Amino acid sequence: MPPPDSSAEAGHPPGAPRRVLVLGAGAIGGLLGARLAESPALDVLVAARRSIPGLTFSRRGPTGDSPPVTVPVTPVVDPASLPPLEWVVVATKTYDTARLGAWLGTPATAGARILVAQNGVEHRERMAPFADPTRVVPAIVTYGAERRGPGRVVQTLDGLVRVPADDAGRDFARLAAPTSLRVEVVEDFVAALWTKLAYNVVGNSLTTITDLPVRELGRRPELRRIAAALVAEVRAVAATRHATLPPELAESMLDEFAAFPATVRSSMWQDLHAGRRFEHDAISGALVRVARLNKVDAPFSQMATDLLETLSPVRASPSP
Repeated sequence: MPPPDSSAEAGHPPGAPRRVLVLGAGAIGGLLGARLAESPALDVLVAARRSIPGLTFSRRGPTGDSPPVTVPVTPVVDPASLPPLEWVVVATKTYDTARLGAWLGTPATAGARILVAQNGVEHRERMAPFADPTRVVPAIVTYGAERRGPGRVVQTLDGLVRVPADDAGRDFARLAAPTSLRVEVVEDFVAALWTKLAYNVVGNSLTTITDLPVRELGRRPELRRIAAALVAEVRAVAATRHATLPPELAESMLDEFAAFPATVRSSMWQDLHAGRRFEHDAISGALVRVARLNKVDAPFSQMATDLLETLSPVRASPSP
């Protein structure tokens, strides 16, 4: 028997729209918000610096982008004006998490579940200042997307959202069921999370360091060798967190990358060319932290982290 709907437990009026707040309406946040807003059963609110009429969404295909579709959302500029919420989707850059206190500290979010659609493996740790861990739902997002302007998103790769197989994860899956957002409930979520980290350590790090499309990582022998070394480090570190990643992970990942269109670029590569700060601390940096804690050697990941810190257009700690 499926677990009861949390909206009923929270006293949600039958038939009334369920309120969802999106924090971080960039590429991924905009995509998630636009997909969720397809459902008439949801009232999607978007934290915004200025008012937007809606979220405009299109898909990239072999012959170009599909006609854009605009879905209505409610922009919110002032956190104090928020109504009571059932869900908050956090899709900001990881380094912007500390700035979310004004939103996550309001009475409107006090009972809300928080879907953390960010990179890395430290989702609950990042939310610890704002919410009890039982309200936090870590999510793995495999969609590819680009932000084209305020409220305008293009999906560049098909994908899905993976959530843990617990009551909160299943509730989010129910929430998204009437929409085109694909949500998969995963039993071994820890392994899935570390698998996604492997994709990010390779895909984001190497495409940014080399300034190349993702598919080149699978097509150039030298880059395949470096990528394989990075994946081996991820597998070794993941094992210390009771996550077993398959030995063929590097080969299958790189073959997948090799088949990508030339137009697919990593999110960190997009940050490089937009002059934005990198998220390497939450990706290869997180791997290095766990490796040190468990006395696992990770020299390739350390080198990637150091190179990305040097290349980042906005550095976390400017040189004296």
